[in-house]
This record gives sequence, C-alpha cells and structure tokens, in this order.
Amino acid sequence: MSAESSRFIAFWKAADNRAQLWSWGFVGASAALFLSLLCLAKAMNRPREVIRIGCDGVPQLFTPTAQYSEPNEPEIRAFVSNFVVAIARADSFSVINDYVDAARRMAPNLRQAFMREARGHDGRVGTIRVIQELKRRTQVDPSSLELEISKRDYPWRVHVKGTRQIVVGEGKEESQPFSLDVELVRAPREEVIEGMLVWTLRSAGDAVGAPIGLRE
Repeated sequence: MSAESSRFIAFWKAADNRAQLWSWGFVGASAALFLSLLCLAKAMNRPREVIRIGCDGVPQLFTPTAQYSEPNEPEIRAFVSNFVVAIARADSFSVINDYVDAARRMAPNLRQAFMREARGHDGRVGTIRVIQELKRRTQVDPSSLELEISKRDYPWRVHVKGTRQIVVGEGKEESQPFSLDVELVRAPREEVIEGMLVWTLRSAGDAVGAPIGLRE
C-alpha cells in the first residue's frame, strides 16, 4: 500500500486532524492522572491495617487505634502462663535463670522487691538459696494451668491454679498444688514487646518457688 493511498497518512497530514488527536490524547491522559491521584488519596486516608503477632504466636489483623497496644486475652494467657511457670518451678538447676526471666516481666518496684527476696537481705536467707539447698528438680505443665482473667477493673487481674511435680530429689513423684494472684498493667510495646508487666503478685499456696515475703 502506497503512502498516497493510505487513509491514516492522509488524515495525519492535516494539521487540524493532528491537533484534534493530540487534544483527545491530552484529555484522556489528564483524566487517567486525576483518577489515579484520587485513588491514591483514598488509599492514603483510609485506616491502616497491620498484622500483629502477639506473645501467643497467633497473627491477627489490627487497625491501629488508641487501644491498639492493649493486650488481648490470648496474649495475657500466654504471658501469665510463662511467668507463672518460671515462678512456681522450684528447680535448683535453673532457679536463677527462671527468676531472671520472671523479673524481666515485672514492673520496676516489684522487680526490686522480688530480687531482694530472692537474694536474701538483713540476715534472711534468700529464696534462691532455699531452692538450691533442696536439690530438687520440678516441672510445671503450662497446659494444666487454670487461669481466670478479669479485665473489668484496672490493673487487670489473673487468678492462677496449678500443680507442680517433683521429679528428682526428696518427695519424688509428689504433686504440690499452688495458687497465684497476678495483677497486670500496660507497658509500651516499644519497651516491652508483650505490652504488659506484672504489677503485684500474691501466693495463696505453699509453693517454695513463690517469692518468700510476698505470700499471703
């Protein structure tokens, strides 16, 4: 097909036709740009959604709000279970590590009092020494713990019942029931990934692993 017989070339040679084509192209590009900016503005202004993985290991979709950092019940359950296991396990081989792990989850004032009782003071034998002299190994099954969580009042309250078993040492195979009352407060997740700390701790049982001096 020759250039003289091509309708497209004949159309393109006319200046008015070219101007009209460019005008429609400009209008179409402007409309597309306006729509893309409108969609971008809507996407930027809508509430952001993030995936948060709590200390219970379960990922959840959240919209950041003022209550975004507040721990939910599964997180509280996992946090308190780990804390209570470290407190209640009177294991002379791991008592120091357990107590350090437990103290990390406490508010500063309680942490100081707890470690003071653990080390001993004013001629009083510390909890760590008492546990080490027993020369026992004990175990606590986290799945057997009974937790009653109440977020009705603040600080949040958790009542825990459980049983620990002596597996090495005097009283082997013996089971010892224990009971703890824990109060929790909020903490910045930038400082404490779990978003909470133990505010007060009370032991209603006779578990040796509970901090001496904080029992009822």
